Amino acid sequence: MQSTGAVALMPKTILAIDDENDVLLIIKTALSGEGYNIVTASNGFDGLAMAQDIHPDLILLDLRMPEMDGMEVLQQLRDTEKTREIPVIILTGISEKTKIRQALDRGITYYIVKPFECQDLISKIAMAFNSPEGDLV
Repeated sequence: MQSTGAVALMPKTILAIDDENDVLLIIKTALSGEGYNIVTASNGFDGLAMAQDIHPDLILLDLRMPEMDGMEVLQQLRDTEKTREIPVIILTGISEKTKIRQALDRGITYYIVKPFECQDLISKIAMAFNSPEGDLV
């Protein structure tokens, strides 16, 4: 009977993909303190590979990155069977309505504009994990 309690206590894994090391450090510090297991990637190519390898419970994704931008990463995540259902929260400095609409059309969970409050990010992550959609496959 106690094994079910142990399963409930396993930390959720969050993959943060951002080319700004300072942002990744803030995310890792804030979310590790909340009990999440945080892994990071500093570009879209590495982020996609990590998403395939570790299949995180949630992805935090910046849009403005060199080589492969976040929209391309998001599209590839959605086009791949293994990563299609992973909740994605966009965390970016881009506040243009057209970009927000494009991201929403690709099935993101939330869109947060930088600079952000850590508590807002923590709340959005908690809501994403508690969403009834998270139970649908």
